[in-house]
Amino acid sequence: MAVTIDKVISELDELPLEDKEYVKEVFDKMLIEARREDIRSRSEEAMSSFHSGKSKSGSVADLMQDLNA
Repeated sequence: MAVTIDKVISELDELPLEDKEYVKEVFDKMLIEARREDIRSRSEEAMSSFHSGKSKSGSVADLMQDLNA
């Protein structure tokens, strides 16, 4: 069952203000959790790359030197 954004918005528009505020709180929390998961995933990927030698650490000067090479 596919739900379109237009249908969701239309349904939300019919809710009382108090329910709309509750839905907003729920969505805000969902977005926060999604961002946390994205950060965690990217962090794990970066650490994996670092430990496998695909990336390295260094100074800004080292980075600039690598970019100019």
